[in-house]
Amino acid sequence: MKKLLLFAVLVLAFSATAYSQDVKLDFRASGFIDFRTELYRWNWTTNLAGRTFIIQAVDADNKPSATGASAWNKTSSYAEERMRLKFDAVMGKELSGTIFFEADSSYFGDYRGQTSLEGPMRNSMGWWNGDQAALEIKNAYFDVAVPYVPVPMTMRFGLQPFGTRANMFMYADGTGVTASAKIDPVQITAAWAKLLEGKQANGDDSDLYSLQLSAKVDTFTIGGYGYYFDMRTYPLNNGYTSPNGVPAYGSTANSIASKMYWLGLYADGKMGPVNLNFDFVYDNGWVKKKIADQKVKYAGWTSRLKVDYPWEAFNFGVVGFYGSGADANKTDQLGLPGKAVANLGAAPATSSKVGSYVVPINSETGSFNEGEVLTASYINDGFTGINYSGSSFNMTRGSQGGIWLAKVYGAYKVTPEFKMTLNALYYGDTTKNGDTFGNSRQADGLTLKNSSNIGFEVDLINEWQIYKNLVFRFGGGILWAGSALSMWNPVTASNEKPNTPWIFVTRLTYSF
Repeated sequence: MKKLLLFAVLVLAFSATAYSQDVKLDFRASGFIDFRTELYRWNWTTNLAGRTFIIQAVDADNKPSATGASAWNKTSSYAEERMRLKFDAVMGKELSGTIFFEADSSYFGDYRGQTSLEGPMRNSMGWWNGDQAALEIKNAYFDVAVPYVPVPMTMRFGLQPFGTRANMFMYADGTGVTASAKIDPVQITAAWAKLLEGKQANGDDSDLYSLQLSAKVDTFTIGGYGYYFDMRTYPLNNGYTSPNGVPAYGSTANSIASKMYWLGLYADGKMGPVNLNFDFVYDNGWVKKKIADQKVKYAGWTSRLKVDYPWEAFNFGVVGFYGSGADANKTDQLGLPGKAVANLGAAPATSSKVGSYVVPINSETGSFNEGEVLTASYINDGFTGINYSGSSFNMTRGSQGGIWLAKVYGAYKVTPEFKMTLNALYYGDTTKNGDTFGNSRQADGLTLKNSSNIGFEVDLINEWQIYKNLVFRFGGGILWAGSALSMWNPVTASNEKPNTPWIFVTRLTYSF
């Protein structure tokens, strides 16, 4: 892999005059500005549900409590905004550069100097009086056509998107190099990315290597990919001390490393009158302390099949999905070596295995939006949902691990400008000896219960094309909670099921 990249760079360096003809600069700009509102009851306000494998204990904002200080069963609401601005400088077919900016308000009324694990004032342009340092550089890269090679080949350098099948596997922005070649009918893409440099004189950095293949076969596009994460520092955030017990980087006794790989297959195409989409992803690897002989093995999988049947102004479909879950007798909340397992009533043991499917570091798979209440909302681009995971400095189950679902839906285009979609979903729990979202317990107050019923959900989604460049989406859903969402109340020493969770969401988007 490294030799291939070096060869391509040398080819570029010694053929600088190959495309010296006069080419005019084509400068383009695009982007969007949107406005969103959320009104809901019972949501994971800190996204802790998506960043742990088993809920052993939850933060004060979410757990049921007799003190009245929690958000349990209370109605919440907020408004927010996102902006993206992209510039492309194109010099013919051989050379182009891209600079991509983004800015967000976490909610209207952000407070000045807002800080988080991600950095000061990030996602906080909603502060009264404005003037926040909230503008982010999402991407900054350039693409080059490689001359004097027998097949069409391009290379990309800089801060760029990495990933495949974003709603199922991975999307992340990072710095690195990508090489793509077309050998008909196969498209080949190889990439290297630097996740963390660490100390330059030490072998403590983290790297990503990937290879993707895809081809058009009859009416189908079929592809496969492999990703290898060599993380000599884990979690990735240098100097980070987590309240959840993740060891600080640099502590000799607690320093952690991880090696993980993901293998995936997918197929998209048309079979007779129906459209098919299929995905399968498998993860395997380990997390261990560098000095102590403590290791946690990882092995999980996820799969999804979607079938669409379009008919005149209608579209009918079904989705089946499964994500393997963890075992509370073998896994702690974060899958770390040396930590007590989540099921405190089990025999004394430390974390040894994560059977849950996990997503790569900082992968934004919160866009796994099959519904509106449990999974991340399609309407507001995936920023809500009990199961919204966001990104994290350590591996998590994402939005997929620990659940399975069956979904039927129907869409009707009422007019050329207005479409309605009705979803019906059933969610099941695949976590063993505990629950993915709930932490209900046996009479001893320690041993976790194991339930399989998360609940049944119904959603209505509306999409209105007001103008050519202005779209208004609105709707929501209701989830009839099952026993797998019950939480342990330490004050009353009893399990409590939440009142019926629901959400209403709107998003108005101006694109240009």
